[in-house]
Amino acid sequence: MGFIKKIKEKWNSWYYHDLDDGIEENEQDWNPEKEEVTVELPKEEQFFLDSDQRTVFILESLGQMAEAEKRGEQYQDEYDAVTALLMDMEEIDGLPADIKGMIVEQAQKVVMLEDERRKLYPKTSRLSDQAVRRLERLEAEIPDGIKKMQEAEDYRRLIKQDLRKLSADKKSCIYQKHEYASALVNTRGIAMISVVTMIMCMIFLLILQFSFDMDVRIGYIIAGGVGAVALTFLYLRHMEAGTESKKAQKKLNKLITLQNTVKIRYVNNTNLLSYLYMKFGVEDSSELEKLWDVFVEETGARLKDEKLREDLEYYYDKLAATLRQYRIKDPDIWTHQCQALIDRREMVEVRHALIARRQKLREQIEYNNNIVKSSKLKIEKVKEKYPQFAKEIDQLVNQYRPR
Repeated sequence: MGFIKKIKEKWNSWYYHDLDDGIEENEQDWNPEKEEVTVELPKEEQFFLDSDQRTVFILESLGQMAEAEKRGEQYQDEYDAVTALLMDMEEIDGLPADIKGMIVEQAQKVVMLEDERRKLYPKTSRLSDQAVRRLERLEAEIPDGIKKMQEAEDYRRLIKQDLRKLSADKKSCIYQKHEYASALVNTRGIAMISVVTMIMCMIFLLILQFSFDMDVRIGYIIAGGVGAVALTFLYLRHMEAGTESKKAQKKLNKLITLQNTVKIRYVNNTNLLSYLYMKFGVEDSSELEKLWDVFVEETGARLKDEKLREDLEYYYDKLAATLRQYRIKDPDIWTHQCQALIDRREMVEVRHALIARRQKLREQIEYNNNIVKSSKLKIEKVKEKYPQFAKEIDQLVNQYRPR
């Protein structure tokens, strides 16, 4: 019995060692606040041999590519707009002194009229002059910006819930797989013990029969019957555990693929919110909404200054026409940033803010381009490793991602 115990201990040690190695790779929780997105590929060879799982994997990769390209195009449009503003700054800096003097004069008239109109606003002291200028500059974008920000924040909460649920499901699946693996090991060990025990009983019965001339036919029947029943039960239990273990592995592979997609969505959502917060100079949508409500309330005084508004529109148009005459691509923006045209220090601050925005946008464009490249590479690697499925994969790609 000591020899059998040693065999079982050695078997368990070998099997659980491999099992633990597999679990350690999967049970690390993903912290979206600290970690970058890492694409985790299914490791089981049978995963890509299964038609349904292979199709799901390819479609998930194509979906990741589509979402990354969509986000990348959005960031690229904003990047081009910011670049155009920086190019306008270069054009303005390069204008002759007399032209710049004329532009400064018109900008000063605009600033003076805006200051006069601002004196008509309620003296609530709830908004600083800097906040008013920022809100005026982004006035046309703020209502839509609040909506986008709220939608993105709601979407982030949903994504976090999905990530927590996927993480819990993944842990549960790993635990089930561990339990089924334990059942496989236990059934093998018990089967081995049962066989050895039955053999020892037979040897004992043979000794009784031939050495002591005893009638042990009933003993043979009982030993054989009990052994047969025990081995049949263990075999069925072993087969059941093996089937359930395969199901758990398939489910785990599917959860891994799904979790990768949700992680990419979370990073894109977080980057979008980070950019919106930086653009509007707030911490969250509720802060921007409060600022906007105060701004709208205070600007109600504009009803009393129609004459000032008309004069201001005249100088807006005049300044825009002057800037347009000298190859400024988006002169209307500068009519709301006249202080930068007058004060070089203000222009430098605006340039630094735009450069920071452009750097942030470039990072997001590069990130999404890398996602597209990574997804394409995964599909190509699957085609290389399993050339028998290359035609089927190309059909899926052409169907859901036509050139």
